[in-house]
Formats: sequence, C-alpha cells, structure tokens
Amino acid sequence: MKIRTHHETLLTLESVALTDIILNIFIFFFTSFSLLYTFAPAREARIAIRLPQAEAGAPVGRTGALTVTLSGGGALYLDGNPVTEEGLRAGLADAARMDSSRQVAVRADKDVLFDRVVRVLDAVKKAGLDRVGIAVEASGRPAAR
Repeated sequence: MKIRTHHETLLTLESVALTDIILNIFIFFFTSFSLLYTFAPAREARIAIRLPQAEAGAPVGRTGALTVTLSGGGALYLDGNPVTEEGLRAGLADAARMDSSRQVAVRADKDVLFDRVVRVLDAVKKAGLDRVGIAVEASGRPAAR
C-alpha cells in the first residue's frame, strides 16, 4: 500500500460559492448598520442650538411634552420633525385636541429673533395649550436668594 505524503488542496466550486455567500452577507450587514447609524431617528432628533442662559429655571417635565425648536438658521421643528409655521399650527391643534393639558417646551437658539419666538408662543396659545415652558441653559452661577 502506497502512502501519500503530498496532499493537494483543490479549489472546488462549493468552497468558492460559500466564500462568495459569506462575503455578500458581510457587505449586506456592514451597509445596513452604517445606514441605520446614519439615519437613526435618535441621531436626527438632536438639533444643534445654543440656548440662552438664565440663573433661575425649573426643569421641564419631559413625559408627553411637545418640543418646539427654533434653530439659529431659521428652521422650525415640532418634536424633532421639520415643519413650516402652518404645519406647526396644525400639529399643535392636533395635540390640543388629543390632550389640552399637554406641556409645550419651546427651545429657541439665542440668535433667533424675538419676533419668531413670539409667533411660536402665539401659535401655542391659539391652539389652546396653556402649559408653556421656555428652555434655557443654566448659567453656572447660583441663583440669587
């Protein structure tokens, strides 16, 4: 009986197909996860604004509160979704019909004109929502007593 000392590895069609399938799965997952990270709703909801500073402020209750954001570039957002002023009025009216005791937090960049903030506050009041808070950043100094 002759003993083989040399083993030849043959590249078979099954191993090529399996390698191709595994590489395609890796590409699919890498692409999917990168798209999920890029277009994640939590990531899009972060709107970069610089809030005005104040010494006295109370925390806004976040459970069920609507957030209206005015960015420095003039964009208007309702709960992180871009809207026009008409869309803001309609969204606030819908929220008031569902629950008129809902709290509204207005987050306005400190470079936004006061006129725009007043128009937003007016839209909130006209919608029938009375619990309004204006978001500020703590100035770091203790409040005067």
